[in-house]
Amino acid sequence: MKELEKTNRISFSAVIIILVVLIGVLSFQKPNNVFKKDKNLTLKPIINRDFLIKIKDLDSARAKQMAFIDVRNGFEYSKGHLKNAKNIYTADLLESENKQYISDLEENEKTIVLYGSNPAEASGAWMLLTQMGYKNIKLLCAKIQYIDNKFSLGEFTIEKPIYDYAAFMKKATSGKTAAKKVIKKKVIKLTKKKKKVAEGGC
Repeated sequence: MKELEKTNRISFSAVIIILVVLIGVLSFQKPNNVFKKDKNLTLKPIINRDFLIKIKDLDSARAKQMAFIDVRNGFEYSKGHLKNAKNIYTADLLESENKQYISDLEENEKTIVLYGSNPAEASGAWMLLTQMGYKNIKLLCAKIQYIDNKFSLGEFTIEKPIYDYAAFMKKATSGKTAAKKVIKKKVIKLTKKKKKVAEGGC
């Protein structure tokens, strides 16, 4: 009788576990936002510096193919913004409505230019969209300034490192190793001093 009860409990537990697994599998949904794992998506444009749009490029012929997205908050956007720029706050980029807007721009072969108060503010949004696989995403290399309370763009200079670390690392890992100098160790011999015999006595 006890063995039968034991068997029934084990069977009941097994059925519950199977049901939980089945419910988990059936209710599983694919995540809305899938990030690419290829590091070159972000590294190549950064190394080549071809992801930056300068102020002078805004007056060029290719400016007609540009669509501007202002990643600042709504209040900052209302104070002034680029003509025809759409305000999508960085935190709201992954909302379905905004993702659809960006996808439509991409389908129409538009160059999507992100900008904020300065390139640092918009760089997070650029990296996010690039890692999600969006192409032709650029960053406006300019800072926003207000002259007499009027919105305007100012030049933004990107820092250049004092030393060329990439060249240094390339040279260090090129395979040429400098011959190590062998330094001979000096061996110092210790000689024990003889104890002096005590003199005198009674």
